[in-house]
Amino acid sequence: MKELGIKDGKWITRINDFGVDVIEEKSGFGIICFGTRMKLKDAEYPEDMAESHAILCADAGNTAQKCGLLPSELLRQRDELKEALAEMIWQFGYRSTYEGRESLHTGGLSALESAFGALGLSDPIALLDFEAAIKTIER
Repeated sequence: MKELGIKDGKWITRINDFGVDVIEEKSGFGIICFGTRMKLKDAEYPEDMAESHAILCADAGNTAQKCGLLPSELLRQRDELKEALAEMIWQFGYRSTYEGRESLHTGGLSALESAFGALGLSDPIALLDFEAAIKTIER
């Protein structure tokens, strides 16, 4: 696992008089504070928003420690895997005509069923619908 240069240990949120902190659970080491008394363009930082931001940061930190990847790297990896699944379906999916349209289907193969499921595709799927779905995956 690569070194991310972040505080080790489980990150949690803690509400205090000034806002919401993200801290390392065992040591209490402060990582970031979302102060609800901070002014953002003449408006108070809403406490529920501060808490949501803190939860997101704590989750991102904990996830990064577990997998050694930043959230943006996980997103890129997810997109690459989706593209690989789409290519697998394109190459190995069974072609047929369903309701008068050229379609792809799994043929009952569990690997293809998993690929269809992971991409949220119906089985069977019209070729034109599959091509449109692939374009949204590639973005």
